[in-house]
Amino acid sequence: MQRIQSRGRLIAAVDQNSYLWGYRDPQTGTLQGFDIDLVHEIARRLFGDPNRVDFRTVSSAQRLTVVASGEVDLAADSITINCAREQQVAFSTDYFDDGQRVLVSRGSGVRNLADLAGRKVCAATGTTSIAELAAARPPVVPVGVADWTDCLVLLQLGQIQGISTDEHILQGLQAQDPQTELVGPAFTAEPHGLAIARENTDLVRYTNAVLDQIRTDGTWQRLYERWMGRFGPTPQPPMPRYAG
Repeated sequence: MQRIQSRGRLIAAVDQNSYLWGYRDPQTGTLQGFDIDLVHEIARRLFGDPNRVDFRTVSSAQRLTVVASGEVDLAADSITINCAREQQVAFSTDYFDDGQRVLVSRGSGVRNLADLAGRKVCAATGTTSIAELAAARPPVVPVGVADWTDCLVLLQLGQIQGISTDEHILQGLQAQDPQTELVGPAFTAEPHGLAIARENTDLVRYTNAVLDQIRTDGTWQRLYERWMGRFGPTPQPPMPRYAG
């Protein structure tokens, strides 16, 4: 924390290809989205200025590596918290819950992941989503790409038959292409956290305190309504659970 305060800026790894969560606005060139706003809120409470952030855009496969190496202070990139990842990095408390679903071309007749057995289904490399596809039964053919927008292009070209990841990412893709549709129920549970280097326990505690504030002062709800309100009622934020 002292090093960050002396530097005068927070360094955060984020996505630039997840519409509504971490994406580059083509009109302004600025990064926008729920995860981006979350980082701004941390900077606001740390420096009194939400813009004292240096964003580093990374692929899904890079986000834990840049945290563990100390290249960034934290990563806000729709990262699922799980035991394997907790061996590489520390996590904040859960700030968003979701589940993995499937996006297909409208009118395809596909109703769920099982209907895609033996067919190509896309997900970003380095995600829990691609691992779930590799383990799917009946088996599908996983296709790994660098960014989620690559999946959408492949679907539009007819080179894959579906995309599967967390629903909020798929909703962003669907908003970009109304000729797609979400199908089937969620088949995983995905708690999301901010990734921080394991040795930076003071930053973990500080980040958890900020998340606790935004859950209780209405900021979380305001951010959700701004970015995801079009998809339905605003849920309650996940309740924090702290390590003993």
